[in-house]
Amino acid sequence: MGLAQSRSFHDFARKVRRKLGQLLGQRQIGDIWAGGVVSFTFDDFPKTAFTQGGAILERHGVRGTYYTASKLVGTEGALGPLFDAEDLRAAHRNGHEIGCHTYSHLRCSEADRPALVSEVRANAAGISAILEGHIPKNFAFPYGATSPTARHVMKRHYASCRGIRPGINRRIPDTAELFAYSVYAGTFDEARMRALIDQNKSLGGWLIFYTHDVTAAPSPYGCTPEQWDAVVGYAAKTSPILPVRDVMAALNV
Repeated sequence: MGLAQSRSFHDFARKVRRKLGQLLGQRQIGDIWAGGVVSFTFDDFPKTAFTQGGAILERHGVRGTYYTASKLVGTEGALGPLFDAEDLRAAHRNGHEIGCHTYSHLRCSEADRPALVSEVRANAAGISAILEGHIPKNFAFPYGATSPTARHVMKRHYASCRGIRPGINRRIPDTAELFAYSVYAGTFDEARMRALIDQNKSLGGWLIFYTHDVTAAPSPYGCTPEQWDAVVGYAAKTSPILPVRDVMAALNV
């Protein structure tokens, strides 16, 4: 199959999925949020993602989604200290969504089906033990690394799976790999972030941002509090901001 044929096939498949979704009662993003909706998410859950990033969200009266690999609780790495049990409890108590990475931060593209299922079960058990029965409903691929097998396995266990491919999620989104944009200090462009938020508003889509640590001297995968506040603050003036779980619940997908 040539490139043009492949694109035509995928376009046709998306139209079929959208039509089936409508017949099965799934709702389109623009039907619910004519002016679009925005979500802010954190990967790996560095401590500063909550103490700094979460505090900024809360100051604007909104909440985010924390994709958590429970084996990493209490550890430290290139992102600085990662979350501890009390951080997880506090974020949950404050109304943020606790989502799921793989248990050990496994790269899904390199794992087979049994390993992926084992990671799902281990992470559910680890988070549930800390949060007294809470089971995460939404997932993000560590490193953004996925595969057909990983997409299939994770979609069976979670309401949505978020990747790192840039794009605005429109109409009935592909919940096996939601599009998202990074907010990283090294590539930060406030004008571009604002333009994305404006574009999402005009399209009636779902715009997801992600980062890792939020600190004055961030890793290559994080941003400063000022940068995070600039994006959150602008979005808060123009669009509803919701955790991934709330968007998925409203879409009924």
